[in-house]
Amino acid sequence: MSFLLKAQNTWENFAKYKINDYAKLRNFDFGPNNESSVSKLSPFITHRILSEYELIHDIKSKYKIKNSTKFVEEIFWRVYWKGWMENRPKVWRNFISENNLDFDYELYESAINGNTELDYFNSWVHELKQYNYLHNHTRMWFASTWIFNLGLPWQLGAKFFFKYLFDGDASSNLLSWRWVGGLQTKGKQYLFSSSNLRKFSNNRFKVEKISNQQIFLEESNQIPFEDEIYKNDMDPKSDNLIMFENDLHLATLKNLLPSYKKVFIILLKNEQRQIKLSESVLKFKQDLVSEFLEQFDNVEQIDPYSLENNFKNTNEIDIIYPGVGENYDFITEFKNLHQKKIFNLVRDEDLFAWKFAKRGFFKFKENIPKINQRILENFSKK
Repeated sequence: MSFLLKAQNTWENFAKYKINDYAKLRNFDFGPNNESSVSKLSPFITHRILSEYELIHDIKSKYKIKNSTKFVEEIFWRVYWKGWMENRPKVWRNFISENNLDFDYELYESAINGNTELDYFNSWVHELKQYNYLHNHTRMWFASTWIFNLGLPWQLGAKFFFKYLFDGDASSNLLSWRWVGGLQTKGKQYLFSSSNLRKFSNNRFKVEKISNQQIFLEESNQIPFEDEIYKNDMDPKSDNLIMFENDLHLATLKNLLPSYKKVFIILLKNEQRQIKLSESVLKFKQDLVSEFLEQFDNVEQIDPYSLENNFKNTNEIDIIYPGVGENYDFITEFKNLHQKKIFNLVRDEDLFAWKFAKRGFFKFKENIPKINQRILENFSKK
């Protein structure tokens, strides 16, 4: 079964049979081998096999689901995190450049290998490595344990998630770790109790007491607003296009890509990455790219090392904007090193929604009706 078909089937099954109970059951993690109360769509959304706006449009027009408020809100959290990061890209730059961390290396090795004295934490480590996925509530437990119980730097935990998660995108993963640690919402840390763990793990983990250290994280660098992203649109500017594996939305790209002389897809190898990925995650990404390539005659995957040779006679290049993160860092370095002019093609829905993500989520939430209207208008044009 193709990834697109699997994504669509997963979405259809969730929309028809599970979404009505989502608000009530979403915090329960019944284990990796049991029927989940969540959609498990995140690996597909992260790579835009399905888009956030597509799901929202389906809920409101195709399925006309009444009890979907909580699920829609969670989808919008993903949009909000992206927008928050786009408005403050220095958060990523600070994170990726902070290498002088002080920590107990032996404890860190025990943690990443699931050999700590905490059986529940060890279980999550092994589950993450085996399935490349963790339930969202379990991710919060994991991050809280990593920071406040084990006392390890949150940055290392976020990188550990990036390494193994199929859905490890820069905004949702990084900002969620910051939120748990008390950096995202100043002073508001996420700590959990043994009763919370017992209840929402469906009694799989029974612990008498959760022991936490008194740890208070602080932001060491100022984070200014930046607005360069809003100077872009989706109109082609050159004859050649570069795209990456985290935006493979066939429905909206099938009309755009044939207009280019040549389209190149780049999947970064670990040699070009600042955060190394596991073999399973790299394979997952490669399989997504390979499937996408089959849909077009003018789309070719190229080795990142061959980029200079492919564009040695071209000074202007369009890219499907990959968002703040590894891919954009790579293409920015290439642009600066070889003095190329890069045009970011950014989706209208993204640009419209992100401008409301400059403050907290509840301020963003006030504008969701406007974003919904924009989504409806854009889909009616397609």
